[in-house]
Amino acid sequence: MQILEREETARNRSVGLQRAMAKLDDRSRRIIEARWLKGGGSRATLQELATSTECPPRRIRQIESKAIKTMRSQMAMAA
Repeated sequence: MQILEREETARNRSVGLQRAMAKLDDRSRRIIEARWLKGGGSRATLQELATSTECPPRRIRQIESKAIKTMRSQMAMAA
């Protein structure tokens, strides 16, 4: 029974994450994916993202923070 509950919880989180990501604009989504959702320990640094997007690292951090706040809000509404 506990295994089924854990699987359901994981599935709900996954769906919630997908919905929250869908609410982000393309640039924010790319930044979140590169910084947090890449597997294998190959997460992008602020400097790497700054170079690829031609934005200063400080701006990347601002976009990332706003995106995380938006995602938290979306996931809280879904819960």
